[in-house]
Amino acid sequence: MPPKSIRNILFITWDSPETRYLERLFLPIFTGLRSRGYHFHVLQFSWGAEQIAEARTALCAKLGIPYRKINIVRRLGAAGPFSSAVLGARAVKQAVSEWQIDTLMPRSLMPALAVLRMRKSARDTLNIVFDADGLAADERVDFGGLSPHGITYRFLRDIEGALLRRSDAVLTRTESARSILLARAGSALKPQNCHVVSNGLDTGPFTDALQHFPKATKEPFTLCYCGSIGAQYRLPEMLDIACKMKTQIPELQFRLFSQYQDVVQRALEDKGLHEESWINCKAVPSEKVPEELVQCDLGIALREPLFSTQAILPIKLGEYLLAGLPVIVTPGVGNTEQLSEFGVFRSAGTDNLEETLSWVINEVLPNRALMREKSHAAGKKYFSLKSTVDSYVAALSSISKRSDSFDGQGHEMAEQSIANDR
Repeated sequence: MPPKSIRNILFITWDSPETRYLERLFLPIFTGLRSRGYHFHVLQFSWGAEQIAEARTALCAKLGIPYRKINIVRRLGAAGPFSSAVLGARAVKQAVSEWQIDTLMPRSLMPALAVLRMRKSARDTLNIVFDADGLAADERVDFGGLSPHGITYRFLRDIEGALLRRSDAVLTRTESARSILLARAGSALKPQNCHVVSNGLDTGPFTDALQHFPKATKEPFTLCYCGSIGAQYRLPEMLDIACKMKTQIPELQFRLFSQYQDVVQRALEDKGLHEESWINCKAVPSEKVPEELVQCDLGIALREPLFSTQAILPIKLGEYLLAGLPVIVTPGVGNTEQLSEFGVFRSAGTDNLEETLSWVINEVLPNRALMREKSHAAGKKYFSLKSTVDSYVAALSSISKRSDSFDGQGHEMAEQSIANDR
C-alpha cells in the first residue's frame, strides 16, 4: 500500500567516478518506487571529470529524479574526505529545503556523518532510513589495511552506531548483516525496523539482449568478469582459474568488463598475460552490460571470504544470471545456496576447484542453451526489480512521521557517540 502522503526522499551516496552503482542499481529501484508513492532525489558525493556528473545529471533528469553532485576533497589524506562529509551537512540541509525533503536515506558511513552533522532541530523533523550498505568500517579493516584497534575504526563504528540508533529504518542486504547490526545497536534498534532488501535489476534489458544477441553454441566458449577491481575481488586468482580452464578448453576466451582498465592491465602484466589474444578487456557503459554479457557463457565473481563479505550481495551475480550465465563464485557471498538448487552455481574455492572445472567441461560446455535458460530463470526468481521494489516498500512503509516515532533518548545517545570521538 502506498503511504498516505507522498514521501520526498533524499538519497545521499558517496561514490568514486568509476563506480556505476547509482546507474545500474539504484536509479531503476527509485523509478520503480515512484508508482508506489515515493519520490527520490539524489545527492552524490564524488570527484573526477565533470562530464561524468553531467551524464548522471542528464540520466536522472530523463528519469525525473533530481540530482546534485558534491565534490569530495581528495587532498590532505583522510582529513580531506572527512571534512567533505562534515561540511556536506550544509549541502544536505540545502537539498532538504529546495526539494521539500521529508526523509533522508544516507548510504554508508560518510553520508551518515553528513547527516549527523546537521543541526539537531533540522534533523529531528525528518525521517531517516540508513542504508548500511554492508559493514563499511569492517571492509576497511579487511581490505584497506585499517587497524581494528585504531581511532579511525572506532570513529567509523561510532558513526555507524549513531545512525543505527537514530534511524527510523535500517536497510541491509543479507540476514547475516542484519543480525550483526541489531547486536551492535542494542535495544535502540528494534528488529522490526531493520530490513533485508535485495539488489534487483530490471529484467527487460537482459531478456531483450538474449533475444537480439543469441550466443551460438558453436562459438568459442567465453568466460567473463564484469565489475569493480580491487583486492577483495581477487583478480589474480580469477586469472589463474581462467588459465587453468584454458588448458582444458583450448578455444576459451576470457572477457574482462571493468571501468578500472589501468588496474586490469597491471594485473595482466604481473601474470605475463598482457599480450594474450584470448583475453579481452574493455570498459562498458552500464546500459551496454546486458548485450555484452549475453555473448558470454560463464560468469566468475570471487570475493575474499572475510568477516565483512558476509554482508554483501554482489550486483554482478544478478547480472550474470539474468544474462543466462551460470556462475563460479565464492560460497557464502550472496544467496549462493539458493542458486545451487537451480544447478547454475559452483564454488571457486581451492578445495573443490577441480570439481568445478569438471562441471564446466562436462555440464556447462555441452549444454549451453539449457544452462542459459536455467540461469535466466534463477535470475528472474532472485534478482528481479519487482521483488526489490517490494522489499523497499516494506521497509519505507514501516516508518511513521518523525513527530510520532522520534525517541529523544536514542537521539541523545547518537549525539554523545559522535561527540566523544571529536
